[in-house]
Amino acid sequence: MKPPSNWPAVDAGAAATEWLSQALLLPSRGEWVRGDSAQVLTGVLFDAVQIPVEVLHFQAGSADRGAVEAVFRQAGIDSAVIAQPAYGWYYALVPLGTARSWDAPCECFGVSHSIAVPAPHRADPPGVHWLLTPPDGAASLCDPERVRKMVAPRRGRQEGGT
Repeated sequence: MKPPSNWPAVDAGAAATEWLSQALLLPSRGEWVRGDSAQVLTGVLFDAVQIPVEVLHFQAGSADRGAVEAVFRQAGIDSAVIAQPAYGWYYALVPLGTARSWDAPCECFGVSHSIAVPAPHRADPPGVHWLLTPPDGAASLCDPERVRKMVAPRRGRQEGGT
């Protein structure tokens, strides 16, 4: 399946590969060449907010990809989100240093952690894939405040209201 129409062109994918490869746990792009995920250190180029799928599926009213993407887009987030459905997580990649002051209910990984990052061209399941376009630099990471607001508990919804 080809990437969604709003994804960057091949050249932009190359830029994402170059940028993300700076934080590879092992200095090899072999996994990405095969279309697999590679372990990338957080706290080097970015930090990562780990969001349980239940949080987003509840907000979306569905596990449907389009509905989940809409939740992110309505929050003003349009790139730098990884889906890891087999383990029940989404990762929003946020600016370096965010973990130091993170105070939302989801965990934020900074220094001394790693996450599975899909090949920049991998836009579809199965396995780890980009829900939203991969970042090609710090400017295309998620805004931490928007992520915080998106994952913050909503009193009425969690107490049985709407």
